[in-house]
Amino acid sequence: MEKQSVAGIILAAGSSSRFGGIKQLLPWRDRNLVNTVIQTVQLAGLDPIIVVLGANAAVIKETIVEDAIQVVINPDWNKGQSASLKVGVKEISKPVEGALFLLCDQPHLSVNLVSGVAEEGLRTGKVVVPVIDDRRANPVYFPATCFNLFEKLEGDAGGRQIISACPHTTLPWLDDWMARDIDTPEDYQLLREHFGL
Repeated sequence: MEKQSVAGIILAAGSSSRFGGIKQLLPWRDRNLVNTVIQTVQLAGLDPIIVVLGANAAVIKETIVEDAIQVVINPDWNKGQSASLKVGVKEISKPVEGALFLLCDQPHLSVNLVSGVAEEGLRTGKVVVPVIDDRRANPVYFPATCFNLFEKLEGDAGGRQIISACPHTTLPWLDDWMARDIDTPEDYQLLREHFGL
C-alpha cells in the first residue's frame, strides 16, 4: 500500500508584537524556534514541510538550515493567522491525505503528539483537535477534503472557523505543558526552565 502523506505547515509569519522581539529566532536547545519545529515535523514523518513566513521574513529565512523545506511568504501576514493558513494550503504541491498545522511558538511539542494527531487524522479521515486539560490545543489536522473551506477564513481565529463544517474529532492528551505557547518573555523563561534549557 502506498504511504499516505501528511503535509506539515508551520505558521511563523507573526510579528511577535506582544513578545517584543523576533520570536521565531529565539534559541531553543541547539537551534532557534522555527528550526526546532521543523525538526519535530521531520521526525514525525510529515511531508511536504511548508514554513509560512511574513514579518521579518528575510532575517528568519536566512536561518532555516534544512534544504527540503518549502518556504513561502505571506504578504498579508498582518491580517491574521487565517491568511497564513490559506497561503500554506495553496503551497501543497503533491497529493496528501491532509495537513497538520503547527505554531512556531511551540518548540516544545513532542514528536509523539505531532505524529499522534497525524495518525489519528489518517485513521479517521476527520479534523483532529488535541484536547489538553479540557482545552483545544495544537497541532490540528485537517483532511484534504476540507482544504476548499480555507478560502472562507478571515482574521486571526485561524482554522477554528471551519472545524464545525468538517467531520471532526478530538484526541485527549495528558501532558499540560503541550498546551502552552510563547507569548511573552515570561512564557519563554518558564518553558525553558521546565524543559531544562
